Amino acid sequence: MRNWTMLSVAGALMLPAMATAAHAEDDKGIYAVARVGMAVKPDQRFDDSDLPASATFDDKTKYKSGFTGELGGGYDFGPVRVEQTGGYMSLKAKGLGDDDYSGSGRNKATFASIGAFVDIPTGSIVEPYIGGGVGAARVDASLGRTDELLGDTSSYSGKDWGLLWHVDAGVGIKVAPKVTVELGGRYTQISGLKFDGVNNGVPAVYEPTMRTLSGTLGVRYKF
Repeated sequence: MRNWTMLSVAGALMLPAMATAAHAEDDKGIYAVARVGMAVKPDQRFDDSDLPASATFDDKTKYKSGFTGELGGGYDFGPVRVEQTGGYMSLKAKGLGDDDYSGSGRNKATFASIGAFVDIPTGSIVEPYIGGGVGAARVDASLGRTDELLGDTSSYSGKDWGLLWHVDAGVGIKVAPKVTVELGGRYTQISGLKFDGVNNGVPAVYEPTMRTLSGTLGVRYKF
């Protein structure tokens, strides 16, 4: 009897682990993903050493909240997912004009990245995840600002490739056997950009770094 009791207890303790393993096995496979969101705290920074002393740009330029979205696919290995996505982001500058200055700017980026994510098992339909990725972005940008009192002007416009990386955190909610809805946050940075422009009529090169913090809503469909 004692042996049977011990076996029963051991079996009861093993059942959750077996169920989790079976659940993880069922979750493996190819999936498609789509995400949309808003970049809620976008900005752009210049390195002080690269910005001409007489430039009318501040070292930091803020942008309005803007759209971001991506499509892609991946493979779920269990607790770890690897995926590749391509996306788009569009932003407009703000705060360039006041009583002494006028200006305008925009930033559009088309990007592709490969990332890895870890789903944290909870035994429920809600699973937190963390991860990140790295890739490349094709940025179409323009920025100009004029000192109305002195007449000084700094500006640039052009397209360039930059290095993109992002870190992510959020939760996945399994609403159907093959469908998971995501609620997430993402920090993205794009660097290595160079744009030809002018500073008070003299040719200049500007090297901004773009940074965004986005809230995203996504859907993953497993095949």
